[in-house]
Amino acid sequence: MIVNVTAISKIDWDSEGKRNYHIPMTYDGEWARVRIPLCVICGIKPGKTLTVIGGTHGDEYEGPVAAKKLIENLDFSNMSGRVIIIPVLNVPAFKAGTRVSSLDGMNMNRAFPGDAKGTITSRIARFITDEVLSRSTIVVDIHSAGETMETIRCTSFHEIQDPSMYRQSVETASAFGTPFTMIYTSDMGSGLLTEEAEKMGIVTIGTELGYGASTDLDGVRWAYDGLNNVMKLHKMLPGEVISLLPPTHDRTILVKNTDIDTWMTAPTSGISEPLVPIGAYVRKGDPVTCIHDFEQITKPGYIIKADRDGYVLQRRFRASTRQGDVVMVIAEEVN
Repeated sequence: MIVNVTAISKIDWDSEGKRNYHIPMTYDGEWARVRIPLCVICGIKPGKTLTVIGGTHGDEYEGPVAAKKLIENLDFSNMSGRVIIIPVLNVPAFKAGTRVSSLDGMNMNRAFPGDAKGTITSRIARFITDEVLSRSTIVVDIHSAGETMETIRCTSFHEIQDPSMYRQSVETASAFGTPFTMIYTSDMGSGLLTEEAEKMGIVTIGTELGYGASTDLDGVRWAYDGLNNVMKLHKMLPGEVISLLPPTHDRTILVKNTDIDTWMTAPTSGISEPLVPIGAYVRKGDPVTCIHDFEQITKPGYIIKADRDGYVLQRRFRASTRQGDVVMVIAEEVN
């Protein structure tokens, strides 16, 4: 039951302590409101502002769970600076268990900077841009791969030309201790939350910490412990950054795939069979996926081969595959 509904103008962004709110966002034509959960935690000393966002897509659950745990456990009396936590950003999509909003069909991660007079998704995005990002020093937008793709557990950020911002991004992303950090592109679409934050000069990190619309044990751990590490790295919490790397890795591998034309797609419809595990290193010409046509059971499957050396960053999770669906993404290591 939600009882503490607070207008945007009444949010206390600055006083010492921990405050939980639900922010009402009116959606047009329904005489109703969506309520966005938001927590503001201000420490006893000045410092940076970390914003943590989960549930940008409604079928990704590691972020909401980790963010909720952070709200429960973070002690402001042991903290410097401010933490703004939104465990579920796209509430309509989250309630429906879908990637996009059930109210206007929009993808929250294509809606930024938003429109205060637009549909509900645009209004929420505008609130985040004007009220939350404008107050932020660091932003972590926690994602997983949803229902269609399996993605290696990784942190991510866009290609950055500024050397100082690049260094801070690598350091902040590495604090999560995931096996990989991915440098990626927004060429697949505009209006990303992370893209908007980066334009504002904010150190901005994304993640991919699970898949299949489940709640991944390791994904939640990396999100929660990684956020605590980020706060230690940026002197918001006392103590040293601890290693979260799995036993199979002695370092986080920095990889890059910024050319969407290299994403491997199915030339025909059928059932997709991955031939290599996620995270595997493959060489150009290696068989990586097979598409089976069960209307022609005597015909061999269509073999898709790697077009480059690199790590298998993503592969199709759903077996049923249509012609043109992405079945695999291979990323090259950055020196």
